[in-house]
Amino acid sequence: MYNNQEYMSINHEMESNLPKPSNSNAPKSPKKKNRIFTKAVAIALSAALFGGVAGGSFYGVNTLLENTIATQNVQVAEPSLSYTSTTSSQSLDVSDIAAQGLTSVVSVTNISVQEVQNYFGIFGRNSRGQMPLQETTSCGSGVIVYMSNSELYMVTNYHVVEDATTLSVTFVDDQTYEAELCGYDESMDIALLKVDVSTISSDTLSQISVVSIGNSDDMVVGEQVVAIGNALGYGQSVTTGIVSALNRSASTESTSSTYIQTDAAINPGNSGGALLNMNGELVGINTAKVSSTDVEGMGYAIPISQVLDLIQSLMN
Repeated sequence: MYNNQEYMSINHEMESNLPKPSNSNAPKSPKKKNRIFTKAVAIALSAALFGGVAGGSFYGVNTLLENTIATQNVQVAEPSLSYTSTTSSQSLDVSDIAAQGLTSVVSVTNISVQEVQNYFGIFGRNSRGQMPLQETTSCGSGVIVYMSNSELYMVTNYHVVEDATTLSVTFVDDQTYEAELCGYDESMDIALLKVDVSTISSDTLSQISVVSIGNSDDMVVGEQVVAIGNALGYGQSVTTGIVSALNRSASTESTSSTYIQTDAAINPGNSGGALLNMNGELVGINTAKVSSTDVEGMGYAIPISQVLDLIQSLMN
């Protein structure tokens, strides 16, 4: 599309092409006047046509480029986890953290089939040389870390879901739903569960929430923390304490890693539950405790920053 300067230039060229007036007062012939007028009209129409074509071309090229760029930028969204730290110096009350955290923590029930312990040889093996099998139930905890339009994802410990034939989760409203194991890393003692959102009632969905994720690398010794989980399988409960130590080396039956040590009570059933800071953010996954009559208040949690990428990869 041409601008005013171009329009003025075209007019100037039109004027320069017109015959110069003579000093003679003799009238122009009608034929000559018609030729001049016809030429001027032709030039003006050509200029207008050129402007319209140029403008249309410019608009068409721009539209094509915009559509091409928009098409190239279309990507399929994948679940993504990131820190949601508030950096607020004002801590919440433990009761506030409990009310908020309970909506993000689930109870996990693992139904598995195991061999019957046969100490006295009463039952013996069957014709195939196999020991009798028995269905067993164990309990643990999990934390809601992401929700899409179709799936709800929860992180837990691998030892909570190990050897499961059936897995189910119970939410804060005491409603239970079947869960599916997405993946796990036995060496890190991390597993990821999911529930189909379409199977969850609207009432349950209105009462649950995705946990906020904090940066466990920012924690300091002496900082207060809150642990939430399904202690002893009795249902969700809340305990509180402090960070006793960071980067504490400890070994379990299948793992050897570094943990957050806390004196917040962590009991069987708390495994896979949430360790929250005083902003209500997830900083650890409760995983183990020292069980001994000589030991008091030594529980361990996997730092969330240590496994965030792993959880992300299991989810994708």
